[in-house]
Amino acid sequence: MLFIYKLLAKLIRIASKMVGKKGTDLPGKIIRKFNNNILKDLTKNFEEIVFVTGTNGKTTTSNLIGHSLKNSGVEIVNNFEGANMLDGIISTFAIQSKKNSKIAIIEIDEGSIKKVLQYVTPTKFVFNNFFRDQIDRFGEIDTLIETIGTELDGKNIQLILNSDDPFVTRLSKYGVNNIFFGIDKNAYSFQDTGITESKFCPKCNNELTYEHIHYSQLGHYNCLNCGFKRHDVNYSVTKAIVNPLISLSINDSEMFTTSQLGDFNIYNMLSAYATLATIGLPKSDIISGLSSYTSNNGRMQTIKHKDEKVTLLNLAKNPAGMNVSLSIANSMDKNIKLNYLLVLNDNGADGYDISWIWDSDFEILKKQNIKNIVCSGKRAKELALRLKYTDIDVNIIVNENIKEAVEKLKTFNETYNIAIPNYTALVETQKELESK
Repeated sequence: MLFIYKLLAKLIRIASKMVGKKGTDLPGKIIRKFNNNILKDLTKNFEEIVFVTGTNGKTTTSNLIGHSLKNSGVEIVNNFEGANMLDGIISTFAIQSKKNSKIAIIEIDEGSIKKVLQYVTPTKFVFNNFFRDQIDRFGEIDTLIETIGTELDGKNIQLILNSDDPFVTRLSKYGVNNIFFGIDKNAYSFQDTGITESKFCPKCNNELTYEHIHYSQLGHYNCLNCGFKRHDVNYSVTKAIVNPLISLSINDSEMFTTSQLGDFNIYNMLSAYATLATIGLPKSDIISGLSSYTSNNGRMQTIKHKDEKVTLLNLAKNPAGMNVSLSIANSMDKNIKLNYLLVLNDNGADGYDISWIWDSDFEILKKQNIKNIVCSGKRAKELALRLKYTDIDVNIIVNENIKEAVEKLKTFNETYNIAIPNYTALVETQKELESK
């Protein structure tokens, strides 16, 4: 019977793509109607199931891990397209798994953890970070972490944790044989992203003492009141250079250069390295995989156009992610003019509450040489209003139609563009940017 469900899922996927859809969630949604326990059945013979989550970077981290394993000839299941809720995860297993598939690397939406863990318990669970994100879906960070902790409790899952984030370290009590990763104090100087989630102890609520801050609440901390502190790490970035590609040394090893842009990806590279090493992939294979990975999923993706213009595309769906995206051009030559495309929807998967754009530091743009900013998506007018309050002297264009907004962007003479869509706007924005 499992064969029939897999075949049905593949046929639904093909039909969905024929009508111009991605078909990442629909197969799972339909076969779940026939068998509500289908995910449990699909995963029962896997030896290693690794879940990857966190507010920012989970797609990139999951894909880095998946690519590195595939690059080493390991047969895996991996939702590389980012279908990270229950139906998307079911689709991934139904369509990709084969008789010899024993390892799965699965990105999972933070809000879907409770639902998915009803059917499958991962062997390992990677947590990158926690920032405010879609509060109407997830609630405040404390509420989200309490919910996740309850689901992890007693399941004997090995946790792979970003020790630099006190919110993540808080989960350590729910895991077994945990692995910790972090960045050394003097390894790299991050740009100020202008957002601080909390610097209070998640255990006793007293203010944390920081020896060093990388950005936001991420850094080296301890609580003088209760003793809560950054856990000693198994894997650390001991040196990193971004120029503009990331080069890094882990545990004082020889530096290697990646194809990744944006200093926030240092954490994603480290997270992937720690996970691959914990799985048992040889160090040479890990470095080969991490060095050769290139993004094509809207996360720091470079799109080159026929007229030699270049657009850098990066998803942003919360204040921390937006600030990082807005900071990308800070390292560019100030004589180079550029344009922006900002796209904001408020569909269900985005969260209906877009007040987070007022917590984002759009004032970062005042330091850059910008000619035009195009605002698009269902909430384009709110984006334009937010920009007005930055008092930035640029030409602002509002067009809610994403296709038309991208066409407008392509008419500008400047060589460099930066496109920042939120979650449901990403696919259409990417499609139009890549079109002729």
